[in-house]
Amino acid sequence: MMMGDCFFCQILLSFLCFLFLTTTSSSGNSELDVLLKLKTAMTGPKGSGLEDWKPSSPYCSFSGVTCDSESRVNTLVVRNLPLFGYLPPEIGMLSKLVNLTIACDNLTGKLPAEMANLKSLKHLNISNNAFSGIFPGEITLGMTELEVLDIYDNSFTGPLPVEIVGLKKLKHLHLGGNYFSGSIPENYSEIQSLMYLGLNGNSLTGKFPASLALLQNLEEMYVGYDNNYDGGIPPELGSMNSLKLLDMGECNLTGEIPVTLSQLKNLHSLFLQINRLTGQIPPELSGLESLMSLDLSINQLTGEIPASFSGLKNLTLLNLFRNRFFGTIPEFIGELPHLEVLQIWDNNFTFYLPESLGRNGKLKDLDVTNNHLTGLIPRDLCKGGRLKTLILMQNSFFGTIPDELGQCTSLTKIRIGKNFFNGTIPTGIFNLPNVSIIELNDNFFSGQLPSRISGDSLGILVLSNNWVSGKIPPAIGNLKNLQTLSIEHNRFYGEIPSEIFGLNNLTRINVSANNLSCEVPITITSCASLTAIDFSQNSLVGEVPKGISKLRDLSILNLSKNHLTGEVPYEIKSMTSLTTLDLSYNDFIGHVPVDGQFMVFNDTSFVGNPNLCPPRHTSSTCSSMGNRVGTPSGGNKVLNPTKLSIILIFLVTALLLVLLTLYRIRKRKLQKSRAWKLTAFQRLDFKVEDVLDCVREENIIGKGGAGIVYRGSLPYGAEVAIKKLYGRGGSDHGFSAEIQTLGQIRHRYIVRLLGYVSNNDTNLLLYEYMPNGSLGELLHEYAYTLKVDEKSDVYSFGVVLLELIAGRRPVGDFGDGVDIVRWVTKTTSELAQPSDQAAVLAVVDPRLHNPSLTGVIHLFKIAMMCVQDESSARPTMREVVHMLTNPPTPRIAPTPIRFSL
Repeated sequence: MMMGDCFFCQILLSFLCFLFLTTTSSSGNSELDVLLKLKTAMTGPKGSGLEDWKPSSPYCSFSGVTCDSESRVNTLVVRNLPLFGYLPPEIGMLSKLVNLTIACDNLTGKLPAEMANLKSLKHLNISNNAFSGIFPGEITLGMTELEVLDIYDNSFTGPLPVEIVGLKKLKHLHLGGNYFSGSIPENYSEIQSLMYLGLNGNSLTGKFPASLALLQNLEEMYVGYDNNYDGGIPPELGSMNSLKLLDMGECNLTGEIPVTLSQLKNLHSLFLQINRLTGQIPPELSGLESLMSLDLSINQLTGEIPASFSGLKNLTLLNLFRNRFFGTIPEFIGELPHLEVLQIWDNNFTFYLPESLGRNGKLKDLDVTNNHLTGLIPRDLCKGGRLKTLILMQNSFFGTIPDELGQCTSLTKIRIGKNFFNGTIPTGIFNLPNVSIIELNDNFFSGQLPSRISGDSLGILVLSNNWVSGKIPPAIGNLKNLQTLSIEHNRFYGEIPSEIFGLNNLTRINVSANNLSCEVPITITSCASLTAIDFSQNSLVGEVPKGISKLRDLSILNLSKNHLTGEVPYEIKSMTSLTTLDLSYNDFIGHVPVDGQFMVFNDTSFVGNPNLCPPRHTSSTCSSMGNRVGTPSGGNKVLNPTKLSIILIFLVTALLLVLLTLYRIRKRKLQKSRAWKLTAFQRLDFKVEDVLDCVREENIIGKGGAGIVYRGSLPYGAEVAIKKLYGRGGSDHGFSAEIQTLGQIRHRYIVRLLGYVSNNDTNLLLYEYMPNGSLGELLHEYAYTLKVDEKSDVYSFGVVLLELIAGRRPVGDFGDGVDIVRWVTKTTSELAQPSDQAAVLAVVDPRLHNPSLTGVIHLFKIAMMCVQDESSARPTMREVVHMLTNPPTPRIAPTPIRFSL
């Protein structure tokens, strides 16, 4: 009996082993198939990656795959691959998954409902993809073990999911960077296990729920950026004892800062920037004993910096810029032991900077632009050798630049223009290895520039409007990355160093209004990167160098008010990028060419040259310039009868010849007019011969790339502008059809086309005559009524950005006297609840399908910075490029904003 039992046991054991092996093998094959299907779906037709996921390889050794002791997949991590596919329903078959991380893979589509089968998940991260649609909150109902849910930076829409309220072990919830709308559910306060909450970067509205204050374990809360809440900061948030970071930046908050926030003893970062907060800073916030970063910038706050803030000994960052603060900068600011960043620009602060500022050895960024500060620059700003940006523009500082700053090798940006600084600029300033911008303009600096200049990083050097004298150092040619050299309105004399034009990146040079007396260096023709040259108001001599046309990108050339001689270079006609040419008030001779690019320029470009014939003067007029005939010095002479008879006969003969010539011309015109055809788009009270009579040289009023424009005075007082097109008129090539279309256009900002006259050789367009000159004359350099500088190009770029965002033309769509900038400004200022999101939605082109609102807002902000009325408030083009290529990502544990002018 015992032997029989043992035999039975052996059979049973063998059967169980067989059953186990069969089940395991079946499960293994199933999960291999699932992974291969995942690979096919996720890589898509254009994707790549997961190359080691092969049928012949053990699936538990696939990259990103981990299995448990039973060879079941429990971890799947796929990051930073260009997959471009989608997540298939088969993902639900990996039922033992504990960690599913598919992030930064460019996956699209909707999440499959089968994910509800992943009931063992503790970690679900699908961030930084392009998943869309309404987030299926029901898939989380069975994920009772879930601790991390991260769907940041996708394209989910609809309301925030309420199903996640039942996840009692959830610690990390990040739903930011999507397009969720509506209000924040009040019952999110029931997720008591939460330590991290990210709702930033959505389209949420409504009042911010005070009930979230019940999340007593919450340490970090990001709820700003593109959300648009009603009302202010709930005072109840002051009871969140565990909170370490509170970010409510850029979410349309109003009202005052609650005093209760001072109870957050563990808070190290408070970000409330870019809202509409009012009132004063509560002195009680000095109770935030752990506070390291405080950003209250771009609000409507007022008052002084509270004296109690001297107790914030851990403060490293203080951003108060673009508010309405006033008063002095307290001395204790310079004594804060850990202060690294102080940005208080665009306020009404007065008096001095604290003398001890920087003495802690940790200061990195200082920007106090556009206040009413005075006094000296503190000597210890760079004591620790960490100072990077020094921006003191538009104040009333005086005195000299401390020599210590000339030894501050950490500096990357020095902008101290528009103050009252004086003395000699320290030599070291021009030899700092990391500095990219030096702007010392509009001060009273004197002395000479050093003979030794170096620095591989320097891109912009601006010394304009000072009293600097001496020769321009050839060593400027050592600044191999220099793009802008602006030293106008100083007292430099001597030559323009030829070494400067060996700089391959130099785009703009302005040495105007100095005492330079030399020839224009021939080496300038080899500096192909130049786009703007201004050598005006000096004593330059000689001729314009031959080869100037090599500067293919040059758009501005100003050589006015010098002593240049010779003829105007004919080669300029091929410089198609040249839009502004000023050769006025020199000693040029000869004739101004009339073809090519010369047709763009008007007479003002050449005035003040006594021996130069402007382009719109007849040859006879030019030949008599400077040769006026006067009365002989011998007095009056009496003609004898013989001479008088000869003169009379000559005059009568000449008169007869003139009459005969006029008759023949008249007859020829009548014959020729029969070959002309007049096509009118409205009733016209003149004939073809009336138009042809006006096409003569003395009636020329303009020239352009397409033809010559004549002023025509016609019968019955009518005046027209007659545009004679270049080229032959015989080949129509659709000309008639297009002109017919133009003739039907009626718009207040478009000159009306009255008709056209044509024959086999020529086309003449007939327009309404506009007596106020050309647009070119109006714009020319208009510039004299404004302070036009390098920021003018930035303004134009801002207008282009607004055109792209709004899908509208810069003028003509908004009524009389209103351009796109004024329209955007007016539209956004009239919003009932202003916010960045509301502003963009009010002006964005409705034809854009599913645009990235965050991206559009970013572009909109850059555009509005570029079109500031004051050019000094606009960023430089380099800064614009930096902002475009480095879009902010404040929606995931953002660092505080560090705006610099």
